[in-house]
Amino acid sequence: MQNSPNWSTITVFYAVFFILLALSACSGYDDAPPIQAEINTPAIQSEQFPDENAAARKERLDAVSHWFYYLGFNPDEEILQQLAESTYDLVVLEPIFTEQENFDFPIEKWIEQLHQAPHPKLVLVYIDIGEAEEWRSYWQSDWRIGYPDWILGEDPDGREGNYPVAYWREEWQEIWLNEDGILDLLIEAGFDGVYLDWVEAYSDESVMAAAQEEQINAEGEMINWVKDIAAHCRQIDPLLVVIAQNAAELAIHDDYLAVIDAISQEQVWFDGGADNHPAGDCPLPRTQAEIESDDYVSSLSPACHQVYYQFPESTLHTSSEDYLIYLKIAQEKGVPIFTVDYALEPQNVAWVYQTSRNLGFVPFVSERNLNTYFPPYP
Repeated sequence: MQNSPNWSTITVFYAVFFILLALSACSGYDDAPPIQAEINTPAIQSEQFPDENAAARKERLDAVSHWFYYLGFNPDEEILQQLAESTYDLVVLEPIFTEQENFDFPIEKWIEQLHQAPHPKLVLVYIDIGEAEEWRSYWQSDWRIGYPDWILGEDPDGREGNYPVAYWREEWQEIWLNEDGILDLLIEAGFDGVYLDWVEAYSDESVMAAAQEEQINAEGEMINWVKDIAAHCRQIDPLLVVIAQNAAELAIHDDYLAVIDAISQEQVWFDGGADNHPAGDCPLPRTQAEIESDDYVSSLSPACHQVYYQFPESTLHTSSEDYLIYLKIAQEKGVPIFTVDYALEPQNVAWVYQTSRNLGFVPFVSERNLNTYFPPYP
């Protein structure tokens, strides 16, 4: 999940975005019209990184018009049946069997049924590469913040049981990359690729402090970590897809874009509370100028207002403009863009789908816990 990013500055783009997005915001946060104009950014020359299978992976993702993101820990047959009968092209799932009390969950059955559905689906597995989760099979009973020393702190959004890690440490990486490690188990289960969460870990305060102490370039080490994960997966199957969630600002690094197949950005327009209170419908500031402005803060509902003040690093302290700058850079370099927003009010849901699609992105809108089935949006 996303905390407020540590943005680099590309000043040349801001004037264009400010004009277009300010126009989209002029009628208020709830009923603003979708952005109709294309957002143009200057062409950036990209170094070429040969990968003979990249085109085939991109073709698979370019065929996706509807996708579904589900992190329920206790799914039932009804959810599976709904997914199998749906026209979703891509599904991202919590692996479930990597939880301490769900070793025997038949995830292979789920994957096979989705592969063989009347409308076959790509099935990607959700993994958190920047935080340790205390319910996972790798977690040991005596672990805590500071022990081992690569477990660094509390989740900045207040999610219990999630702890930012020094992801450059060998001990953390071995959990995933060792023979018969987690990645091997996930690939063996039949997933078509990986969906990487917490790529933005380098912007977390506890991670930045640890990196400074160890004289580590946290952003560069995250890029290396994603490269290592992608290389490990594709050594087993060159067609395995890698989608990176959040950290849109890494789009300025060509070597990073060369190893991922798509970016999925959360909370481009709407967020909720990390504990699902509220479940969504908290609008982000549309532009940088609106961040922390009186008009923006006063527009928030009481529940969103509480999130805003309780979590000063939350996405309600950044803007849609910030994300869109970097997403358009990646898109212009040929990277497919998926969006994830949290909204339940019908007018907000419709607004996000129309706006995201107008920008050439592939949207999904859900509640913040991501454990509810929603049919494909028309």
